Amino acid sequence: MKGLIGYFLHSYTVSQRFFGPVAGIMITVLILYSYKPNPVMSSYSATAVFLFVACAWLGLSFLNHEQAVQKQVVIVQLRSARRYSIGSLLTLILLTLLLDVIIVIYPVLAGSFQEPAGLQRILLSLAGHALMGLLGITLSLYLQSSWVPRAGYAAGMMLILLILSISAGKVAEVVPGPVVSILLPPVYPVMDRMMNAETLPVSSVLGAYAHALAYIILLAGFYIYRSGRMDYSKTI
Repeated sequence: MKGLIGYFLHSYTVSQRFFGPVAGIMITVLILYSYKPNPVMSSYSATAVFLFVACAWLGLSFLNHEQAVQKQVVIVQLRSARRYSIGSLLTLILLTLLLDVIIVIYPVLAGSFQEPAGLQRILLSLAGHALMGLLGITLSLYLQSSWVPRAGYAAGMMLILLILSISAGKVAEVVPGPVVSILLPPVYPVMDRMMNAETLPVSSVLGAYAHALAYIILLAGFYIYRSGRMDYSKTI
């Protein structure tokens, strides 16, 4: 698996498709912290939402960066489409965690906050950013070209899901019941708990994190299961 992840990192780097999402999130974070001082958790909540959007874009560009023939050859060599999918997912998790650490540690080192962040807030922010990034990744899994062949449809669906997920609090006021909280990625609860982490009990924040983690595991698990049953010679 280590060799497969190395291959993915090399091929994705060579394709240069990483530049857009990575540059986008880095520039956004730099602009946000160019004004000092900043409140700690409100700023982290904002950058977590930026990371959610960036990782959805990153995931889609990563999963579509290989040529169809190249992808087919790799799957044949591995003799397992499921192993290919697990390797690509682990590579995306690695990239997400790398961005997570950079985004959380940068304002601390740059002295961008109005007060010391503290270990507890840093740990909550690392976990929150990781979950938000992985939520973006899970959306991209189901919108890659082998699942949604038309790029325009995939981009449109991605945009709609991003907007609805971020504004789920307002959407829930229009659509009563548990529909919104069940169907939409739990971006809004994580964003809200992070923003109000200093006034809410830790259990409330961790509850939102657990909800997001369960959502990620469920979608990633079904993706891996379904990938092993797909005929990629017909879908790519």
